[in-house]
Amino acid sequence: MKSVKALALVVAASFAFSFSHAQTVEELQQKYFDALGGKAKLATLKNVYQEANMAIMGMELPSKMWIVFGAAMRQEIEVQGQKIITFINSNSGWSINPLMGAATAQPLPEDAVKENAGAVLAPGGQLASYKDYGYTASYEGKEDVDGKPAYKIRLAKDSSESFFYIDVSTNYLTRNITKSNAMGQQTEVTTTFSDYKKTPEGYVFPYTSVINNPMIGEIKATLTKLEVNRAVDVKELEKQN
Repeated sequence: MKSVKALALVVAASFAFSFSHAQTVEELQQKYFDALGGKAKLATLKNVYQEANMAIMGMELPSKMWIVFGAAMRQEIEVQGQKIITFINSNSGWSINPLMGAATAQPLPEDAVKENAGAVLAPGGQLASYKDYGYTASYEGKEDVDGKPAYKIRLAKDSSESFFYIDVSTNYLTRNITKSNAMGQQTEVTTTFSDYKKTPEGYVFPYTSVINNPMIGEIKATLTKLEVNRAVDVKELEKQN
């Protein structure tokens, strides 16, 4: 009889563990929302304009970015008097890079645009709205990021996967590792976020990000200006100049 009771307790405990494990991603997502001001607050974030200094390969490059959430993003990076421009919406995108001989707009791969749309066009990023973009999520336990414990969440879709690290003490996103296939090759890009600040309107953003791309090297961006919910015309963002 005791062995039967013990077995029943083990089964019950296993079920409880599985149930709590299944809920963990949602609980961590809620903590992430709360750290950024709350889900309701994020829903009021319509657009963002930001200026930044980018440190790339020993150069300091000024950049501008406009994001109209759910609609479009435009980035301009000034290099030696010329502009590298990237534009995407939820379905397509293009880039102009005169330094690479592309003085006119060249289309971006549709699959790449769709894969990254959730990370760029959703308030709070990919982790905030992964279900809307067809990703599945799982909790992968804890790992240290720069000596601090962080929750690890895996998002997966088709041949790509991303890992998000949420700081245990602050619930801020501190690192994102994205793995994907590009032209038959596996690529891994790591982005580290820090220096979180709250805007006067109550929104929270990381003011420093460091991207490690194996094809380019390290890219460090430091925000120098950030404005939210200002008037933005998407048609102006689409202009190829």
